Amino acid sequence: MTVGESITRIDLWVLDRVFQPLADRLPERLPAFELGMSLLFGSLMLSGAATAAMIFLLGMDMFSAAFDVLIWLLWVSFYLGVSRTRPLIRRGFVNPLRSMFQGLRPISLVFLVYAAWQGSTAGSQYSLAAWFNTLANATFVIGVYLVSCNVTPPPERASVWSKTLAGAPD
Repeated sequence: MTVGESITRIDLWVLDRVFQPLADRLPERLPAFELGMSLLFGSLMLSGAATAAMIFLLGMDMFSAAFDVLIWLLWVSFYLGVSRTRPLIRRGFVNPLRSMFQGLRPISLVFLVYAAWQGSTAGSQYSLAAWFNTLANATFVIGVYLVSCNVTPPPERASVWSKTLAGAPD
């Protein structure tokens, strides 16, 4: 088995054993896709707050600020692209984002670990912004996994006839 296959197996295990059961237990009025989109939006806001704090409060230089703003705009375009896939997510069918994000989910976990390390080693003046960035990465990872979950059909409700037939003697 290659390294890539091992990473894919671990990713699918995390998706199927951790996030899919969580998605199946969510109330019907809050599907996993909508919760994931809310987390992705929250990730955008946290990342924007971290970038704004670095620029306005800590006086980040123009080159670094431009780079961080461009990265944030890339996240915005990703969010808008994912939100355009809403019509493709249907109950009882395989979620197309499950395979589309097969490479994104593991790499986002790596970035989360890096952001946590960066947050723990940042200087005291940068620590607040670094931890906002770590929180943004964590909400991004959870959001990406939730939007990748399949939408299971609601459980079948027993009808009056099935209750009557089930209780009838043979």
